[in-house]
Amino acid sequence: MEDLYETPYKYSLGASWRRYYSSARRRDSLMRRIITTFKYEILAQVILNPLNVVLDYMQPVLIQQLLRFITNYSSNPLIGLRYGFFLAIAMLFFSLASTAIQQQQDWGARTLLMHIRNTLVGLLTQKTLRRRTKGAAVAKDPTSEYGQSDESEGRAYNVLSTDIQRMASLIKLLRASMLMPIQLLIGAYYMYNLLGTAGVLGTMVLMLAVFMTRTLIFRAKCIEVVLGKLNDRRLTVINEVVRGIVSVKLFGWGSRFVRIIGCRRKEQLVWLWKRAKVRSLINLCTLGSLPFVSFATFVVYSKRHTLDAESIFTAIAVFKIIQRSVESMPLLIADSTAFYVSFRRIETYLDQQEVQPLDERVARNAAQDVVGFENATLLWDASTYTDEAVDDETFKLRNLDVWFPRGGLTLIGGSTGSGKSSLLAALVGEMELINGCVRVPVSASTDEQPLGSLSSAVINDIAYVPQEPWLRNATIRDNILFGEPYNHERYENVLHMCALLADLHIFAAGDMAEVGERGITLSGGQRQRISLARAIYSQRKILLIDDCLSAVDAQTARHILHKCLLSADELMNGRTCLLVTHHMAICLPHCDFVVLMQGGRIAFQGTSTDHIPSSGVDVDGDTDLIYSNLGSRYNSYVSITSDTENSNGKLIQEEVRNHGLIKLETWKTYFAPCGGLKFVLACLGCIGTTQFLAMYKDYYLAKRLGSKDITSTNHLLSEPPTSVMSWLIVYLSFGMLSAIISSLALLLTYSGSLKASATLHDDLISSIVSAMPRFLDTTPIGRIMARFSRDMQAVDDDIMVGLNNIMRPLISLIITLITISSVVPLFAVVGLIVLALYAHFTWQFIKALRNSKRLESTTFAPIISLYSEMIPGGDSIRAFAMESAYMREMEKRYSSYLSAEFSRRSMTRWMRIRIGIVSSFVTFITAWFILANIDTISSGLAGFILIYTVNFWTESIVIVRKYGDLELSLNSVERIHQYLDIDHEAPAEMPADDALAAGWPNTGKLNVRELVAGYTEHTPVLNKLSFAVGHGKRVGVVGRTGAGKSSLSLALLRMIEASNGSVELDGVDIAGVGLERLRQSITIIPQNPVLFNGTVRLNLDPFGKYSDPLLIDALQRTLLLKGSPANERTTVAAFESLDDIIADGGQNLSLGQRQLMALARALVRRSRLVIMDEATASVDFETDKSIQRTIRGIEFSDSTLLCIAHRLRTIIDYDYILVLDEGKVVEFDTPACLIKKKDGYFYRLCKNSNEFEMLQELACGSNQE
Repeated sequence: MEDLYETPYKYSLGASWRRYYSSARRRDSLMRRIITTFKYEILAQVILNPLNVVLDYMQPVLIQQLLRFITNYSSNPLIGLRYGFFLAIAMLFFSLASTAIQQQQDWGARTLLMHIRNTLVGLLTQKTLRRRTKGAAVAKDPTSEYGQSDESEGRAYNVLSTDIQRMASLIKLLRASMLMPIQLLIGAYYMYNLLGTAGVLGTMVLMLAVFMTRTLIFRAKCIEVVLGKLNDRRLTVINEVVRGIVSVKLFGWGSRFVRIIGCRRKEQLVWLWKRAKVRSLINLCTLGSLPFVSFATFVVYSKRHTLDAESIFTAIAVFKIIQRSVESMPLLIADSTAFYVSFRRIETYLDQQEVQPLDERVARNAAQDVVGFENATLLWDASTYTDEAVDDETFKLRNLDVWFPRGGLTLIGGSTGSGKSSLLAALVGEMELINGCVRVPVSASTDEQPLGSLSSAVINDIAYVPQEPWLRNATIRDNILFGEPYNHERYENVLHMCALLADLHIFAAGDMAEVGERGITLSGGQRQRISLARAIYSQRKILLIDDCLSAVDAQTARHILHKCLLSADELMNGRTCLLVTHHMAICLPHCDFVVLMQGGRIAFQGTSTDHIPSSGVDVDGDTDLIYSNLGSRYNSYVSITSDTENSNGKLIQEEVRNHGLIKLETWKTYFAPCGGLKFVLACLGCIGTTQFLAMYKDYYLAKRLGSKDITSTNHLLSEPPTSVMSWLIVYLSFGMLSAIISSLALLLTYSGSLKASATLHDDLISSIVSAMPRFLDTTPIGRIMARFSRDMQAVDDDIMVGLNNIMRPLISLIITLITISSVVPLFAVVGLIVLALYAHFTWQFIKALRNSKRLESTTFAPIISLYSEMIPGGDSIRAFAMESAYMREMEKRYSSYLSAEFSRRSMTRWMRIRIGIVSSFVTFITAWFILANIDTISSGLAGFILIYTVNFWTESIVIVRKYGDLELSLNSVERIHQYLDIDHEAPAEMPADDALAAGWPNTGKLNVRELVAGYTEHTPVLNKLSFAVGHGKRVGVVGRTGAGKSSLSLALLRMIEASNGSVELDGVDIAGVGLERLRQSITIIPQNPVLFNGTVRLNLDPFGKYSDPLLIDALQRTLLLKGSPANERTTVAAFESLDDIIADGGQNLSLGQRQLMALARALVRRSRLVIMDEATASVDFETDKSIQRTIRGIEFSDSTLLCIAHRLRTIIDYDYILVLDEGKVVEFDTPACLIKKKDGYFYRLCKNSNEFEMLQELACGSNQE
């Protein structure tokens, strides 16, 4: 990238953006606004395109004059050759002029495209920052278990990648819309002067033939609309699978989702084949119309006139100009329909629902430090709101009337689903205000232009910590700073206050370690504390913190409470803090204000000294806050940030960019599924035959005319009409046969293309699903999605069409050179020189172009990656008023992409000018050779040679341009192939699976011996870990962050492979079991469950193995089913039936409800081994008690249970406690024994938990039982 020139500012995203906003009227349509903004560039096209057409028609005029001169010279050689050479020089002059004008026009058109695409990227980025990310309406696909929303992330990726790239069709549309009418009008006028009414008739027939294709064009447009929707659905599923790949692997669902995606792909391929057939028919109609029009014109003309070379070949030259437009019509129609559909999809995306502007929901005259609601009613989607009578089922915050005290700590509690998180979301603007008013501090926007601003005001002085922490794909430090300047002392204090110092020592690069996509390399507690540190480090005075204590152990929670939220440090001095939590007991004595939510209403507000109802919240726990040694664990670590400025904590590596020629392996990867060499030869044969017949029909006509020229000046007047008709019929037959074979060749190439596309897509999704977790950790989602969107679109549409478009002009060019050389042997020398020049220019051009296009691909992926941050993180970005910062980051990344694209444009212009100059001289030299051999060349043969030589420039440019496009498309195959050749997990199925009992494992007996495992080969995180658990036993797993708890669960599921030791389940070494069989036999309930867009049934049972009554029973036992007697006193229930739709990532559910869905999955599977990783951390204590009763009930009585927990009360009555530290077992015994060891690790955990007496009583009571 450093070798590329920076794009001039006038072509930059910022320049285009500012022009758009300074000149466009917002009430106009998007297209009208674009036209208004860039009217001068469009005007330049209006001027240059007609001028280019006039210069194109100068060649037929000069050919006509030259053929007339040859005819006159043959009858009177005394006139000399001076006039003939003058005409040859004129052809050279006008050809050079046409080259210059055409290049100027093309540069202007591509500049216009750059401006329009810049503007659309800016608009789409702004919309992404404005659009609702939660609570949007969910649309259901009635034909599938999968739901599909117009606002899905898959649709967003498709619009931001594929649809934006299709805007390149605008150049062709502009050229066609301006050139074709003028070409037809000038051509009709010329044909009238040349052939009289026959010429006009021919032009009208041609226009009629084009008009008659309108049915096919309409059909093509409808297919493009369907394909766009199918592509959205496919990308939605792929996006969800890639984002939730860990859950897909953990549950052994890989093959199921591969089949689901395969079905989506097959449906898309069916419509792609329908599109191919329609395009083939359009090709047949357009190409078949040309010889028919010529035939009809010549037949009508021959009735009253002589068919001579001057008239016929001048007419053919004119038809050639028209033919260029008509021949390109199939591709133009395809591009125009794709452009229309993509532009409409972009408009639809820009019309999506946005968050409510601040001006409409916030009182602007409020004091800057006032936070609260005034008789406010809010809901997630105002479009679903009708009235109170019929809208009772829609969740909303109702009649909120509360003011939060300044400079103090406010607790917000309530049961799961009561509206706690919604209340904070309402303050930052994620919910829509129906009536009343919201009071938050706002300030006027300071941007020069509205780069991402939602209105003239922005939220001021608020920092937001969402329940699901959102992290950037950057270093830990960058995530904490979040645009703020680095202050070492402040930064160190924040790390200590948020208990992060101990965690930083885990990473070799300390705080300079990258966290990966959405913090994938971090534990849930680490992500939450980094999100908290971002808010604390900021200068904002109002902190909205959503449940930051649930993902950490009790000791860390107490540290955060006392050393951070209640700290007397100047960092917290005067800051207003609103804390949503289920840990009310430890927080109540220290808060200034309490708000309890129930059903979207405020059930209680007051101070901690008031009588607080305990329904749904734990307010009666031990409130003794003696913590004399609380800080020892965190204070023992010194800063590691000062020595890590230059540390390499890079997780995401630079994308691999190939160099040099497209490798043979890449060609094989694409053509092998097509049919290999036989397919290639068949395609070449069809294309070669097509072009040979197309040219031979003109050569046949030239020979017929040439033979008569020699015998008579009025040669065809004496020939019978039937004879004229016979060879004109032969002429027509060659043309129609060429059109038919061309259409069949197009179908053949499309069939091969779709076979290759299907194979590559299947191989790619299988490769990604079975990839090693490390690859998925270090590869941004944007890179993966770019393969499935932009690169796969190139494979679907471009490669075979590009080959077809290269071979046709290449064969035409070769035949032209051979024909001229056979007539004038000396021209062979010129031909070799021309080929040498072409080869030199092309080689220099392709070398530079290849790297430039690869740079375009690699610089486009970071743009998609940035979108992958913005789409889920919109609420945090808006809360911190960072929209403009993200717009500037987008401008920076897009500038890198523009530099590569601008370099490619400059190279292309360099090449075309040189090709144009050489081609112009080829035309001049050909004319000179014809004049030099005028005695031996007939006027018919001269006409044939001239019309194809004049097209030399056009054909040459097409070859070079299409080859460049082909390399870009093959670069997509190359990029896809990179992800086929990655490290994969062990096989999903193994031969030993057949030997296992049908119901294996029959027991949950687990035996771990000397287990050594790690994420990398030389860095184990589990060190000779050994323990054994009998069938049906419950084991609580505890330990500090980084102790190896989650790593143990991953090792049991072989997400990380053992380098030594063994794990036996029911007496079978799991190393010999296929991954899917193993993972489907074990159930894990993760801390951050992943749900998929689709029905409840799909999320509970993707394989369709279980009955509906069993699924409904699981929902009832997890309190998620409405109408169940067990749910009458809770607000957890979310579903009415198994057909209810869950949105992308479960966004229409609270985090607690998502955890309960994961628990319902476990109830459905009834596995002999169940692993729970903080499975109820985000639910309230009452719901937790209900869930614990279910876990201790008959449902799991026949299962061995491993439970990783920070709530010690959750596991204190289990059969055994497994204490881990640094990947080793430090304690393993019954809770009663461990709690009596005063020097033990578990004893210290219980002592510092604020619940020691209760835990001791429960442990001893359990032991007595």
